[in-house]
Amino acid sequence: MSQIQFNENENVAFLPAVQAVVNLPGLALAAGSGRSTAGGVIGALPSEPVRQKVQVPGDERIAYWGDGNDFPQQVIARASKNTVIPATLSKKAALWIGGGVFAAADETSQQPVKDPDIQAFMSNITTKRYLLETALDIAWFVNAFPEFILSKNREKIVQLHANETAYCRWGRMDEKNGEMDRVYLNANWPQATATDPETISLPCINPYRFDRVNWVRGRKDFKFIYPLSYPSPGKSYYQLANWDSARSGGWLDVLEAIPQFKKYAMENQMSIKYHIEVPQEYWSTVYGERWKTANYEGKRAIRDEFLTSLMDRLTNVKNAHKGIITDKWFDIKTQQWQTIVINVLDDKHMEGKYNEDYTEGNANLFYALEYDPTMSGFAGGSKMGSRSGGSDKREAFWIFLSQSKPYRDRIIEPFDFVAEYNGWKQRWPELTFKFRDTLLTTLDTGHSTADVNTPAS
Repeated sequence: MSQIQFNENENVAFLPAVQAVVNLPGLALAAGSGRSTAGGVIGALPSEPVRQKVQVPGDERIAYWGDGNDFPQQVIARASKNTVIPATLSKKAALWIGGGVFAAADETSQQPVKDPDIQAFMSNITTKRYLLETALDIAWFVNAFPEFILSKNREKIVQLHANETAYCRWGRMDEKNGEMDRVYLNANWPQATATDPETISLPCINPYRFDRVNWVRGRKDFKFIYPLSYPSPGKSYYQLANWDSARSGGWLDVLEAIPQFKKYAMENQMSIKYHIEVPQEYWSTVYGERWKTANYEGKRAIRDEFLTSLMDRLTNVKNAHKGIITDKWFDIKTQQWQTIVINVLDDKHMEGKYNEDYTEGNANLFYALEYDPTMSGFAGGSKMGSRSGGSDKREAFWIFLSQSKPYRDRIIEPFDFVAEYNGWKQRWPELTFKFRDTLLTTLDTGHSTADVNTPAS
C-alpha cells in the first residue's frame, strides 16, 4: 500500500491508493503551536482526572464556586471590611505589572520590536486595562478569565480584555475526558443560572491542548475565554489563594472583632474622668444661712451652681494649667481637716487594650498575603508605629520582584497565544514579552531609581 502523504502543516492528506485529497480542518499546525516535539508528534491530549457530579455542588451545567456558588462574593464582602487586604492586593497587582509590558525581538533586546501590528496591539488601551484588571483578579482569587475577540474574518485576535472573575463560573467538565471547555458569565450569582437570558456562555480554550491555536481556528465562534490560574493542591475547577488561610484560619475574625469591640465600648462605656468627694458638712459650712434656710429647690440650685463652676474650671480650655481653690475647714467632732477631694480616674479603655493582639493579627495577615509589611510602613511588636528604613523597603521590593515570575507568567500567557495566532512568532521566532520595572537604588549610585526590563517568561 502506498504511503499516505501530508502537507507541511498536516492539515491536508493525500491518499495515493484512491487518488484522494483529504482536508483535516482544525488539525493544521501553525508555526510554534507546540504539537511537534523532539520525540515526534504528540498523539493525545494531556490527562485530566474527572470529578463526578455527585461530589461537586452545582446545577446540570455550572460548577458551583463554593457550596452556595457565592464564594467570590463572600470573600469580597469580608475582605472589604479590612484595612489591610484590599490595599495590599492592589499594591501587589501594581508591582506585578510595573511600568507595563512590551514585546522585544528576543530575550537580550531592551527595546520594543519594530512591528506596527504588535505595537498597535500592545499599546491599545484595552490591552493596558487587561493588565491591571487581570493582575487584580490573580491577586484576589488566583483565577482569571480573560477573553479573546477575533476579527470578522477570524484571521487575527484583535482584542484582549479581562472579565470580572467574580462574575465567571466554570461549566461542568466533560465526564468522559475531564476537559473543561465552557465558561458562564453573569453579574447576579448566586441567584443566576446557566439558562438565564442575562447569562453569557463562551467557549473556553484548554491551555494544555497541543493544538490550541488550531482548535480555535477550527471553530466558528468570535469570542473565547483563555483561563488563567495559579495552581493550588487538590483543586479542579477553582484554585484557592494562599491568603485565604487568614480567613479560614480565624485571623480575619480576630481582626474584625477588635475594632467592633472598641467601637461598642466607646459608644456604651460611661466616660468618667473625675470622682469628686464633697463632705456633707461642706454645704452648711461654706454657704452658711443660705444653705440652712433654703428649701429643696434652693439647695438644689446651690449644688448645681457649685458643680457648674467646678466643671467649668476642670474643662474650660482657657483655664488650662490653672489651679483650683477649694475650701478647707477643721471639723471639731472628728478632729480632722475637711475639704473637697478631686480624684482623677484612669481611663482603662485608653490604655491600648487589644493593641498587641491587633498588631499580631495584622502581622499574620501580611504573612498570608505574601507581602513584606515594611513596604507598607508597618512594623510590629515594640516597633509598632515606627517607620522601617529605606534599606528594608528596597530589599523587600527586590525580593518581591524575584518571587513574582510565576504570577507574571500567568498574566502574560495570553500574549503568547496571540503571538502564535496572529503570526507574530512567524515573523519574530524569538519574540519575548517583558515587564518594565523601576528599581530603587542607593544614593551613592548618583540616582534614586534605575529602569530595567524583566522577561516575562
